[in-house]
Amino acid sequence: MIQVRVICDVNDVPFVVADLCRLWHVHAAKEYPAKDSGQRHLYLAVTRRPTNAK
Repeated sequence: MIQVRVICDVNDVPFVVADLCRLWHVHAAKEYPAKDSGQRHLYLAVTRRPTNAK
């Protein structure tokens, strides 16, 4: 399992999570506000998808 931290704009959170779900199996995700109120920190636990997955 790989731990990933992503910092992104608050409006981009759904798109970032959707992209990560396409590329990785996301097992757990938590969202926290960043110091900048327009950003979020996403902490995710992921594993690789098989290479033949689309």
